[in-house]
Amino acid sequence: MATDNVKFPLDASILQRLDQLTLLTRRPMATGRSGRRRSPLPGSSMEFADYRRYAPGDDFRRIDWRAYARLERLFLRVFEAEENITVTVLVDCSDSMYHGSPQKAALARSLAAALSYIALKCEDSVVVGALTSKLAAYRRAGSGRNSIWTVGDFLNQLPRSGTTDLNRALYDLGRVVTSSGLTIIISDFLAPGGYQTGVRAVRQLRQDVALLQILSPDEIEPDIQGDWRLRDSESNSSVEVSISPNIMQAYRERFAMFTQELASFAHANNASYTLIPSDTDIIEVVQRLLRQIELVK
Repeated sequence: MATDNVKFPLDASILQRLDQLTLLTRRPMATGRSGRRRSPLPGSSMEFADYRRYAPGDDFRRIDWRAYARLERLFLRVFEAEENITVTVLVDCSDSMYHGSPQKAALARSLAAALSYIALKCEDSVVVGALTSKLAAYRRAGSGRNSIWTVGDFLNQLPRSGTTDLNRALYDLGRVVTSSGLTIIISDFLAPGGYQTGVRAVRQLRQDVALLQILSPDEIEPDIQGDWRLRDSESNSSVEVSISPNIMQAYRERFAMFTQELASFAHANNASYTLIPSDTDIIEVVQRLLRQIELVK
């Protein structure tokens, strides 16, 4: 596997700042181990959540008698159990991810490591995977902070794959995921065959899904003019073009349409979406951009 000299990106100062964050999911997760994420399930670690009116058949031991003395109505104290989940982090390994300055692949690996660390330190289980023309490789990292080195070793050996078939690669996730959880897909979503079928397949695995689209600054707002030979980084096809103001305007309109289609698709399929420039600081990505899609707190 090619490493392209991408080093494990999380130093001590980054880890310390990431220690303050927790991954969120949009619904309760039914798992077998007690962890640090709240879920309205019975468990060994209980936290008061709310009150509700008593109904016949409810457990009398949950009645709040102080509330009854004040209101002369029966209310139950509702508790939440701290539950853990499996967080699956998938990284696009196509050639197009190695475009841009800084490379999209570099931020993708840093982001995958950061999100994995947040999950691991909350005692969630982590699976990391490589998306190529299929789910080329994956590794179960277990849980706990020390498992981050397993994640780092995997990320440093991600294969560079040419083209990526996101639909097939995401469909392959069905042989890895065995329970409900959170799946984070980190990609530029420039796969020729699209991504829609694959993302829907992941949702059918009872997964909360976050789509993190990394694009380089020159893809978001190119600053070129004159005559150019443009090459597709995945198909290797090329075309000669004279860049005029009209062509630049057409590009901006097509780019806006492309990202809006992805955002609309995510919304329609109850998934989170955010666009991340590849020159964004990793802490800023985690703290600011992901907070906007309610993935971390």
